[in-house]
Amino acid sequence: MILAALFAWSASAAATPMTIAAVPVEQLHGRGAAVPFAEYEAETARFDGTPIGPSRRLSDIAAEASGRRAVRLDRIGQFVEFTLARPANAVTVRYAIPDSPSGSGRDSTIGVYVGQERVASLQLTSRYGWFYGRYPFSNRPSDGAAHHFFDEARQLLPRTLAAGTRVRLKVDGSDPAPWTVVDLADFEQVAAPRPAPEGAVDLTRFGADPTGRRDSTRALEEAIRAGQRTRRPVWVGRGIFRVDSHVIVDRVTIAGAGPWYSILKGRGCGLYGKAAPHGSARVHLSGFAILGDVRERVDRERLAAIGGSIGGGSTIRDLWIQHHKTGIWLDGPLDGITIENLRIVDNSADGLNLAGGAANATIRDVFVRNSGDDGIALWSRRSADRNVTIANDTVIAPVLANGIAVYGGRDIVVANNLAADTLTEGGGIHLANRFHAVPLSGRIGVHGNLLVRTGSYDPHWRFGIGAVWLYAPDAPIDAAIDLDDNELVDTTLPALQFLGESIAEVQVHGLDIEGAYDWLQVQSAGSARFAGVRARGLDHVGSGRCNASFRATFANVDPALTKAEAGLCGALDPAVVDQRLSR
Repeated sequence: MILAALFAWSASAAATPMTIAAVPVEQLHGRGAAVPFAEYEAETARFDGTPIGPSRRLSDIAAEASGRRAVRLDRIGQFVEFTLARPANAVTVRYAIPDSPSGSGRDSTIGVYVGQERVASLQLTSRYGWFYGRYPFSNRPSDGAAHHFFDEARQLLPRTLAAGTRVRLKVDGSDPAPWTVVDLADFEQVAAPRPAPEGAVDLTRFGADPTGRRDSTRALEEAIRAGQRTRRPVWVGRGIFRVDSHVIVDRVTIAGAGPWYSILKGRGCGLYGKAAPHGSARVHLSGFAILGDVRERVDRERLAAIGGSIGGGSTIRDLWIQHHKTGIWLDGPLDGITIENLRIVDNSADGLNLAGGAANATIRDVFVRNSGDDGIALWSRRSADRNVTIANDTVIAPVLANGIAVYGGRDIVVANNLAADTLTEGGGIHLANRFHAVPLSGRIGVHGNLLVRTGSYDPHWRFGIGAVWLYAPDAPIDAAIDLDDNELVDTTLPALQFLGESIAEVQVHGLDIEGAYDWLQVQSAGSARFAGVRARGLDHVGSGRCNASFRATFANVDPALTKAEAGLCGALDPAVVDQRLSR
């Protein structure tokens, strides 16, 4: 159980506890992605600055922070100081700085100090954040409604720092931003660069420039053709290789020295399978970073780090993906792919989406933070995604929509994931017949997930969206849906929600709720069986069953929770909304 320590707040902590999404790591119980870093929240560190938050209001910077809290540094000399619990030679900082008046972005730095020594300078920018207006958003400050404030900067340190070292992020006179908000720091021990596989085709042999000054797109294409012809892996060695367009991959292995060392970078940089329905197969990608240069969301543009159709036993693993429109967007039909051990951060739209006809796919140990839309999504566009497992993944602070969303499909498992800090128009886990998807069918299992500070207030509907919500606007949901042993903590408004047309055949077992406006909000016809529901810290103890035709049966549930309570499903009182969004 997530205890009160989850919400601890201290401006002078002697040691900085390790967390993921402000959840103490010892309380994850195997849920979420296995990550190589230790995460430290700024607000629980030692700092000389101004704490901000909590807030869940769109356009508040704190609302987008991990844990809904952060630290703002306004003056020269202010700092956040972390005490390392284990050795580290690299740091990633999640931060925000103000945009330029024109919306084109501003650059800055912040010092990384050990004692009195400035061991590194992190390069900060607002160029990938600060979206304005309503969906699909713009870079024009005059449109108002600013959001998507945060970005991440990473740096290899000049030496390994021992456990117990105090590392300070400090603003100096040479750091030009008017203010800097520090959300968190991820420290890790990055291994030495991996050697090239025996017999690998070296990218530089084809004229690739590891300094990033010259475009290496043609060199990469030639290396891939050589790898395909000789059945040898393509080697992306140490360096930054500028790639300014999509490169087609099929029946090829591309490996790198590690995501901190081997980098493909450029606007439009992407590795794409062949177009469906004749997609690519036996593609294996590992050990490098793909860094884009996407500064706004334009939905008609195809700007994924990995796209097209890729299946046939392919694997995508151990990659760092940042600053694209979508991290991975694969179009079906495709059959047979494993996606694992990725970091996908700071994109303008989805983190990862399998869009129609993906079969026999596994998504596991994927870490997504600051996606501009759903963190991980299945969208059964034109044909059903089927036999897909989304397991042990982490999604933190999607700026729009949901942590994990399943739009139609058949025989899908969503298990042992962590989602936290959803902001607007979405919740932690979403099952839906919408966006013209092939309707849900077969068995849909949602098991053992941990959702923290999820759900949201929808400004269009003027009521809440659940931490787990089922929505049937296009067609009734009649798949066999099992919601087993899920834990919902500090939910913004309703914990569990049924909305739209009829939603039937839902089995809820072992639901554990700590903190919510109400535990159940039913705005659909249909039926569900609830067993072993435990709920504490509710503003309203009863259930909001607002459709009289919905049939609910209960077993091993506190009778107080089973009582129908009127008035929970319509437009909410603004005072209630204000109170709930101030958490």
